Amino acid sequence: MTEGCDKIKVCCIGAGVMGGALMKSVIQAVGGENLTVTDFCEEKAQEYAQRQGCRWAKTNRDAVHTADVIFIAVKPPKVQSVIEEVGDLLAGKTVISMAAGVSLKSLQEFSAPFNVGDGKTSSIKLFRIMPNIPAVVGEGMIALCCLEGTEGESKENLEQIVSLLAHAGRVEIVEEKLMDAVTAISGSGPAYAFIFIEALADAAVSLGMTRNQAYIYAAQTLKGAATYMLESNRHPGELKDAVCSPAGTTIAAVEVLEKEGFRAGIMAAAKAAYDRSKELGSKK
Repeated sequence: MTEGCDKIKVCCIGAGVMGGALMKSVIQAVGGENLTVTDFCEEKAQEYAQRQGCRWAKTNRDAVHTADVIFIAVKPPKVQSVIEEVGDLLAGKTVISMAAGVSLKSLQEFSAPFNVGDGKTSSIKLFRIMPNIPAVVGEGMIALCCLEGTEGESKENLEQIVSLLAHAGRVEIVEEKLMDAVTAISGSGPAYAFIFIEALADAAVSLGMTRNQAYIYAAQTLKGAATYMLESNRHPGELKDAVCSPAGTTIAAVEVLEKEGFRAGIMAAAKAAYDRSKELGSKK
């Protein structure tokens, strides 16, 4: 367990892929006995709890009642109904939403009827995160933000959340205005990477490799390139140039990628994800 986290009671509403992935990190931080999960499918919550060695509850209210920190891991359209269901139990607690496009302002509005603060500050501490699927293996990229203007008073909570999620990967605190961009880049980014790996593997098979070999070579190449860039702190363009020998094989491949719009396609895809995130937010 993580020092300072062993007495924190946590619950997660939603035991799907992303919520389940992050709660594996939380279990390492607080211990299974201090985590309770729920899901609209009771069987899913029960199976997750048995598999991961944590607790489960039949209702969201049962889970929230004993928790200090509540993760909301449901689809964006369901966030409001979840908060309304448990709102009278949230005073003094920390609420962390991972729903794409649902702003902190919206979370404030949903929880306003249950606010028992002094009229200037809320007794419910609200935060947003945007994780991604590599959190399953502890290699996630997780963006975290708090309400604008509350950075000072939220410092302790922010540090606590970082500690809870540290085993899931890298956690960065950002301004909320960047969360739609984060959704498009790191939130959706693994899908882009998987498509690249699949395409590279298909090419490998067409060139004579077995399917198993193809996936290993493609995935390890992408993993190694990313690790090298992060650890060397060098510009990706510089690293690409270092691999491209004059009149060599790599520059021939890069020329085709540029002609086929590889770079533009990725940028357009990310912009589409960004627009969709904003659209989801407008629908609350």
